[in-house]
Amino acid sequence: MKEFSQSLGEGIELTSIAEPKFKTTNISVVFLMPCQPEKAAAWAMLPNLLLNSCEKYPTIAKMSDRMQELYGAYLDSNVSLIADTWRMTLIVNTIGDAYALNGEKLREEAASLLLECILRPNLETEHAFSETAFQTEQQELLDVIENEINNKRSYAIKQARETIFRNEPNASPLYGTKEEVLALTPETVYQAYQEVLQNAQILVYYVGAEDAPELPELFRNAFSERKAPEIRVQSPSPCKTEPETVTEFMEVGQSQLVMAFKAEEASQEAMRMCSLMFGGAPFSLLFSNVREKMSLCYYCSSNIVYGKNTMIVTSGVSQENIEKTRDAVLEQLEAMQKGEFEEKLLTDAQRYLINALKLTGDTPSSCSAEAFERFLRDDHAGVEERIQLYQNLTKEDIIRTAKAFRLDSIYILNQKGEAQA
Repeated sequence: MKEFSQSLGEGIELTSIAEPKFKTTNISVVFLMPCQPEKAAAWAMLPNLLLNSCEKYPTIAKMSDRMQELYGAYLDSNVSLIADTWRMTLIVNTIGDAYALNGEKLREEAASLLLECILRPNLETEHAFSETAFQTEQQELLDVIENEINNKRSYAIKQARETIFRNEPNASPLYGTKEEVLALTPETVYQAYQEVLQNAQILVYYVGAEDAPELPELFRNAFSERKAPEIRVQSPSPCKTEPETVTEFMEVGQSQLVMAFKAEEASQEAMRMCSLMFGGAPFSLLFSNVREKMSLCYYCSSNIVYGKNTMIVTSGVSQENIEKTRDAVLEQLEAMQKGEFEEKLLTDAQRYLINALKLTGDTPSSCSAEAFERFLRDDHAGVEERIQLYQNLTKEDIIRTAKAFRLDSIYILNQKGEAQA
């Protein structure tokens, strides 16, 4: 595997990864912006507005026809929050040039199509998106928000974040609110699009079977004359002086318990390992003890919020077991802080993470994801170096990291009883 990164101008970087075993070409363009809660709804609408149609292919049908011409290529996208940074990723996938029947330059054509979508969207006027496309995507976004509410686990996490990260950008809903989406217009979304286009830090990732010498110039010309600020993703969240508990009542079949723990200082590797051992795997303390032995909940797991030094524990519980589950989670963390766990738990977690890292390079998407993670970490440590970091972690490291976590917030989505009816 051969990898090369280069700056293409202010605020734009291209990482090219060539691996002969790959039969497909994957090109992704990542836009990074400081999170602005008031822009969340407009920004969330952008991916589908940009990829479902464009000036050259103004309908979904015409865009689909173009995909077929490129041997079944497809466009994909996602948006997410990483710490207090908003990320939009736009992706095009197609087969490698070597498999084109008539010698077509599929890689270059796919990249050009992606840039057509990004730079020449489907507009109604010079400063507004197509009304038809806008209405379609507005309804799609409203459906996404509704589905999020219907999924009580994701709803509970979203609601909990408002307390966990109060007065921080990460507390805001990724897709905005229904009211904010309904207030959008083709003009306001176009203004938000222009802001992203001009001000976002842009990372381009190419993964394919061979070098792509045409891509640097193609993307350099596409994103010239920009002034993008450098993004700093790490933004640890301060722990509250006293833990805060928020309870919400709703007609639900299963109550939800969300607990947040924050650490002032700890390495990313140690926090990830600690969370995996605590509740992030089938062999973890929470799964083995709280769920299996105590039978207190339907599920109980933990994960780290990247860049926020925060570990969130989520549980699905019966109403009568909420307090017992809360206490059991705290007891398991205390046991970890005291070192009351077998060495095998650490070795199992190391093996789990190392096996996952070794899968990097099996697919084009895993290669670009790993390269992006290195950008987030602001280092050049490759897979083998990161494996060594995990292998070097000791029981004492895990105890020290567990001790760094303090309870910050508890959110309970409770079943509505007669008193709350």
